[in-house]
Amino acid sequence: MINALTQQWRRMAGLSRNAKLFLSMVAINGFGQNIIWLFLTLFILARGNDKTFLGLFMSLISLAALFLSIPMGILTSQIGCKRAVLVGVFISVAANVLLVLSPFDGLLLLAAAMMGTGNALRMAAGPAFIAQNVADEDRSTAFSLQFSLTTLTGFAGSLIAGLMPAWFAALLHVGPESATAYRATLLVACGVFGISALPLLMVQERSRPSQDATSETILFMRSLLRRDILWLMTPQLIIALGAGLLIPYLNVFLKERFAIADSLLGLTFAISQLLVGLGALAAPMLAERWGELRTIVATQLLSLPLLLTLGFAPVLGVAIVALWLRAVLMNMGSPLYTTFAMRLARKEEQSTVGAMLGMAWSVGQMIGPGISGAVQQRAGFTPLFLTTGTTYLAATLLLQTFSKETEQRPAMEPEPFHTM
Repeated sequence: MINALTQQWRRMAGLSRNAKLFLSMVAINGFGQNIIWLFLTLFILARGNDKTFLGLFMSLISLAALFLSIPMGILTSQIGCKRAVLVGVFISVAANVLLVLSPFDGLLLLAAAMMGTGNALRMAAGPAFIAQNVADEDRSTAFSLQFSLTTLTGFAGSLIAGLMPAWFAALLHVGPESATAYRATLLVACGVFGISALPLLMVQERSRPSQDATSETILFMRSLLRRDILWLMTPQLIIALGAGLLIPYLNVFLKERFAIADSLLGLTFAISQLLVGLGALAAPMLAERWGELRTIVATQLLSLPLLLTLGFAPVLGVAIVALWLRAVLMNMGSPLYTTFAMRLARKEEQSTVGAMLGMAWSVGQMIGPGISGAVQQRAGFTPLFLTTGTTYLAATLLLQTFSKETEQRPAMEPEPFHTM
């Protein structure tokens, strides 16, 4: 164990300057992003919008990301990963400012579409950036560090965010759960989110030959026909569908079920982020022993009983512990999944494959939140916990089938392109 930790530390320390700058951006971004997502749904409800509108808003974010995933992947290949991530960050900042300042519901929906656009760019460019700036043997460490930094700084973001509405309520003489208090909190997060672009401005990206849009489109179509890539996208799609039904609304669930205060809500999600980050750092060590896909399958299966415990626990303390442990186990394999995908992809395919995985995620996230809002209005959260658990189980079993095929050949080469 000590040798494994020492080797992991050396790999982290040996990452390239570009990779470290990118990870610095990820860390700052995670701080602001977690403040935004902690209170985004509560802010929209506090404005007077109902859960049906909230579901539409959340679905529109993913709808925009879905339709723009492939164009953004093509754009990333043309302008480079650095510029693509920068543009994505600035679009996201503009979207969040529009969201919190707009008095009109129509502009909120425009903000949702802009958020989806920024997400599509970052999903396409982020994995490709790491793959291009990190040696093959260090990619698992880099992707785990990226995920961990997002969650560990999210710990600080959630912890501080839980206190912010009360601070602004006292300062502005409004209620701590009012739209005004939430709006001021989200504006702070927007500023932090914008600062995250600064480290990326110092990245020295190597020039690379760009292809025209037609060539990139052909590359996408060929990648889409690869059997291993299709296998990889399917569990991602199913998990995204289940997650979209429930995960964005866990803060609402805790509020309604246990009347939890904002400060405790922030602390709860802060600790969750901390534990998830620590778990992701341990993931590469588990993968070295069991393999990437087997590790993902095992941790996801272990998370399922905890999901149901969270949904049906009669006591707040039990629900919170279940939330923490479920989050660690379910998210531990996320960086391993990205590592595996980048290993399957050829170098010229990496931004395309990143966009395709983002597209699969966006499909599920587009469908889930809209359905969830309507179900919550009529039947509460019980059907959502059961459905999400079912989708997670189905996706994990599919991944287990894929694992049996691929991890028997850990050094396999990507399959050749298929033509129709």
